[in-house]
Amino acid sequence: MKTLTHNQLIQILQANKGTQIIGIQALTDSKARKTNNPFGVIFKKVRATGFVGVDYQQSVEREAVRQGTDSTDFQAEKLPWGKWLLPNKVIEHNQKFYLRTSATPGQRKRHQAKVLGYYDASGNRLQGDKVKPFLPSRRESNKQQEDAGLAGTVDVRAYAFDSIQKVRVKGETYKLVA
Repeated sequence: MKTLTHNQLIQILQANKGTQIIGIQALTDSKARKTNNPFGVIFKKVRATGFVGVDYQQSVEREAVRQGTDSTDFQAEKLPWGKWLLPNKVIEHNQKFYLRTSATPGQRKRHQAKVLGYYDASGNRLQGDKVKPFLPSRRESNKQQEDAGLAGTVDVRAYAFDSIQKVRVKGETYKLVA
């Protein structure tokens, strides 16, 4: 498998001025509950597809039209942390890079994220049924539900480049390395 550095990925994303689909495999902190959790930090390996370069405000407005709701009260807030290195694609924060992906309910239905496994801090695989009681439940955006009337919301994620193991971009799969 070919490798791609963080800077090379940024160059590929920068070369494409519009929105593009991207596939990733990442190992992320699942933000597990700490109370009575015998596992400590629980990492989740996930394979997901999303879009980069999506204007969040416009995406919520288009989704409201699809769902037949009124989005006139919805106003996207500014980026709550970090700064845009590439608008709507890459965030820079504390000298680290984050890939921002977006997906609508319809896109998530067609390209479902798949959990490949759960792991402890030492890399040992954990049984999914044993860790599930400690994992947070998926929540929809309250702001999108209240201000735009969306039942299914636009899902926005920021993946630390360091957590991305593989990336599929422009029809090619790469191992992402620092």
